[in-house]
Amino acid sequence: MQELERLLKDNDVEVRRDALERLKGKSGDISSINLLLKAMEDTSWRVRNTAVDIIIEEHPIETYINSLINLLYLDDNAGARNSAIEALVRLNKKATIFLIEAFNTPNRDVRKFIIDVLGEFKDSRSLPLMLSALRDDDENVRATAIEHIGKVGESSVVDALIEIVESDDIWTAYPAADALGRIGDRKAVPALIKALDKKTLRIPTIKSLSLIADPDTLKHIIPFLEDPSKTAQEETLRSIERFYRKGISEEIVTGEIKRLIGDRTLDILIAHAWSNKPEARKSAILILGLMKDERAFTPLLDISQEEDFAEEVKRAFVFIGKDRPESLLKLFETENVYQKRFICDIASRIVSPVYSPVFENLLDDDDGHIRSISAIALSKISDPKSVEPIKRLLTDPYQDVQEAAVEALSNLGAWLSTDELISMLGNMNPILRRNAALILGKTGSKEAVPALGFALKDGNVNVRKACVEAFSLLKTEDSIRFLIFALTDEEPFIRVSSAVSLGRIGGKGVFEALSHLLSDTDDSVRVAVSKSLGMLKDNRAVKPLIGLLSDRNGFVVTTTIESLSRIGGDEAKYALLKMLASEDKEVRRTAIKALSSFEDSQDKLMPFLYDADWATRMAAVEVLGKKARGIIRRELEKILDIEQDPIVKKAIEESLKIS
Repeated sequence: MQELERLLKDNDVEVRRDALERLKGKSGDISSINLLLKAMEDTSWRVRNTAVDIIIEEHPIETYINSLINLLYLDDNAGARNSAIEALVRLNKKATIFLIEAFNTPNRDVRKFIIDVLGEFKDSRSLPLMLSALRDDDENVRATAIEHIGKVGESSVVDALIEIVESDDIWTAYPAADALGRIGDRKAVPALIKALDKKTLRIPTIKSLSLIADPDTLKHIIPFLEDPSKTAQEETLRSIERFYRKGISEEIVTGEIKRLIGDRTLDILIAHAWSNKPEARKSAILILGLMKDERAFTPLLDISQEEDFAEEVKRAFVFIGKDRPESLLKLFETENVYQKRFICDIASRIVSPVYSPVFENLLDDDDGHIRSISAIALSKISDPKSVEPIKRLLTDPYQDVQEAAVEALSNLGAWLSTDELISMLGNMNPILRRNAALILGKTGSKEAVPALGFALKDGNVNVRKACVEAFSLLKTEDSIRFLIFALTDEEPFIRVSSAVSLGRIGGKGVFEALSHLLSDTDDSVRVAVSKSLGMLKDNRAVKPLIGLLSDRNGFVVTTTIESLSRIGGDEAKYALLKMLASEDKEVRRTAIKALSSFEDSQDKLMPFLYDADWATRMAAVEVLGKKARGIIRRELEKILDIEQDPIVKKAIEESLKIS
């Protein structure tokens, strides 16, 4: 013990930690416990953490708990106090009784520490102490007790908190009012309503009443929209929104606002909708929507030009439109393209037949975005009469409009003729042929498989690619055969698309067909084949994939590493371990991450914690940090002191859970 005591004073952190490790296996030994407690006063957090781990894991709590609590008195050693607090928190409810006994001390800081620790346990046995602490001589102790009582949420403490709210002690009344809201007991409502008269308590009281959300209390909160304090107004806005979010109907919310504020409501809400407080703005915009006042349309459209609030404005208009869709019709008349797009998007969310004639007209609009939105909106309305006008967009000059038409017609598939779509595959226009193939796939038209198979010989590469996409959606046996056929296409990106589709679907003959492309001359095809073989998780793919690890293309190699990791097995693991010696940094990083899915590879990865490349070190930390125990944890703690890169350092801290 004398030798260990000497080593614990050594200048080398690792020497001190090794000395602590030698104290393991001495359960209940007082000399060992005393050395561990002394080590908690060490200047190095690593030494202190090691001491905490050993004392908790090796020794009965009653042999050291009082000495551990005594460390809280070391006001000149914050590290020792923090280690003691960490140990006590880790002991959890096992420490409750000891902490309750230790609370009777004249040291106010220690009393506060004890309340903080007990508050983490949420142990009902500590509630009597918490309640008595509400009357502590020290205001910090009282405030801390109130905070933790609110976290526990025990209704049994409501009476004590009400008494504090009704007192003249603002230091504790403020957090008490806040705690009552978090507990949510309606018994507190009368006291909270009364507390609204006190300016110093108004903010937490308004919030707490909204958390309890008794609809009868709305009438007490809404008048504060006109309070001289802007902060009170903003809290009132957020609270009104909270009532609505908690299930109080919009009729009750808006009815009370109209009754109590009347015609002044619009001006108040618009003023806050332009506030410099984002949360207040969002609440004001929401309430404007609930109010359904058409006079708010123009200011809301002005606000919509701010990207951060455009979504809130859309939701406000949707509130209005769901109830009165016809009220938005006049907004379509604008010449402002942005606003027209905005209104189209809103109307498409409302999905009302009222908008069908407007959207049909807008299919011919000069703006491609508007044509796209209109097509999708009509498909949501499910009006069969819109099928024919939307078909015109299949040959629109803009591809995004064509894509919208494909999606819209696919949604309206019940009113489409499969024979007509198949006939489009023979049209002179390749754009129409491509889009017809896509629709046949999206609508699940399995009877079209032979026609789509014939179209795989189309002279236009985009048509062939669309057929591949259709087959990947249809997933029939014939579709798989045609996808295998497409692997022989002269265009590399057709082979890529087919390979990826086959990897997702699988099926008879897929492994053999993909294997033939492992030596394809195009790099992107080999990447796709490697990825697909990984998706199949077929053990037969391991050997051919290992062959790809020597490919000339780095992306092929990294994709193959990931695929071998997905398949797993010892053969794949050994192949990946060899890749750790690669001169290519990206290959090494990928191999490190890939090996995270294999057992017993951590010892091979630890040297990379010291790699010269920061990104490689980062990869090693990400993998090893998931299992930061024992020797791995010690190694991570060791490099934390020498790591210079802030990103890697932060990753180490997170893996060790160091704040």
